[in-house]
Amino acid sequence: MRKRGANEAECGRCHRTLMLSAGMCRMCRIVFAETEVDTAQIAMKNGDQLWFAGPHTAGLAVGRFLPGTAAPQGRFALKRRRARARAKSERQLSEYLVDPAQLVLFPSPPRDWTRLDTSTPPALTAAADSLITDFTAYMRGRGWNTDFFNGSTRTLRIVTGHLGAEAPIQESDIRALASMRANLQGARVINYLRQRGLLAAQPPSDPCIARARHHATAFARPAFSAAVHTFIDVLLGQGSTSSRARSPKTVENYVGAILCTFEAWIADGLTDPREITRKHIEDVLDPLPGDQARRLHTSLRSFFRALKRERLVFQDPARSISLTSSRSMPTALRSDRVAGLLDRLDDPRDRLMVALVAIYALLPGQLVHLRRTDLDRSKGRLRLRRTGRMDHVIYLDAFTLRLTTAWELQRHRRWPDSSNPYFFVTRNTAVDDSGPPISAGVVQQLFQRVGLPAGCTWTESSTRRVTAPTPSG
Repeated sequence: MRKRGANEAECGRCHRTLMLSAGMCRMCRIVFAETEVDTAQIAMKNGDQLWFAGPHTAGLAVGRFLPGTAAPQGRFALKRRRARARAKSERQLSEYLVDPAQLVLFPSPPRDWTRLDTSTPPALTAAADSLITDFTAYMRGRGWNTDFFNGSTRTLRIVTGHLGAEAPIQESDIRALASMRANLQGARVINYLRQRGLLAAQPPSDPCIARARHHATAFARPAFSAAVHTFIDVLLGQGSTSSRARSPKTVENYVGAILCTFEAWIADGLTDPREITRKHIEDVLDPLPGDQARRLHTSLRSFFRALKRERLVFQDPARSISLTSSRSMPTALRSDRVAGLLDRLDDPRDRLMVALVAIYALLPGQLVHLRRTDLDRSKGRLRLRRTGRMDHVIYLDAFTLRLTTAWELQRHRRWPDSSNPYFFVTRNTAVDDSGPPISAGVVQQLFQRVGLPAGCTWTESSTRRVTAPTPSG
């Protein structure tokens, strides 16, 4: 007689001692999946009636029908549909619905959405059902392709089903849920709930973004506040269309540039950014000097371009406005002055930095991000990486190449095992396994020490090659 295994038990249908799942052996589960119910009320011992497995013959799979087979029809399929409709009607409301009248006693810990059971979603409240319907109509009204926002609708359905729609929803919950699976999306849901006033925004960790959000919330008119929040989302790459995210400092500068202008327009009686015309923009740009006008003009163009892409405005009033301003070309230092600067420096790294700025008009930020692979000594070329634009190539003269060779020899002599990919290193960054670049403060301190205002006279867009000096030493 066969011994019973540690994981074996008696099947509830055929009463055989086998490995069980859901109270039945594998054979009985296949029979049950094929016939939906045990129509013959078979309670046999050690056997069963011969039958045809239908769609289960290929792999004896249990559950869903195999790919390539037709959907089940007949009375059993009708029973299944009726069972699903009955289960849907019997769904209960979630026990975790947020009560808007409940006061917050202490900050709650973040919810763990990975333990969520999606097999039996809770029933929707009337407010949640209305919110999902409005969300679908909102996305259709924006002209978005319906094939791409099913993930957003699914995310909103899960969140409102478990938490309700009567109280603001935490932004952290939406982001945590959207990060679980690829078919869940949260960017459109966050933007929509913010416009509806149902989003408890997640405090940004970056101080620049925090200040930009604070400025956007401080506007007296809700329409301006919502528009600036949308502008920030687009700059951070979180708009309805994916885009390259700007740096937090750039976002703060753009919002700070338009802050006073918007407050003046609100004081003049404007209630919505769609009321702004080309005449309004020209009136605020005319009295400003060159740099201030250019900064405000760039911020306004970026603002209205973002709103037009998000379909919040019909036309861009700043698009056809152009400014003319004179821009000084970089000038090379005299050979005697470059020679004097280099004679005051002993470190090969400092001498090379000063030569690149004084002769080739590089900026401190460009020196910081130069990589070792950017230098081609055999061809005498140095490549400057520029984000969003083509790389700029500088052809080095013999004098600068000698300075470059001296710095590389010193680096190899002092840190032969350094794996830092950047061209310029310090004693701290050279031995750091993470390979960080040097800070801009190192470059600024160098030029402050020699009395050369790096970055003030030379600009990236007008970098040009000049005749190299021949200083002594």
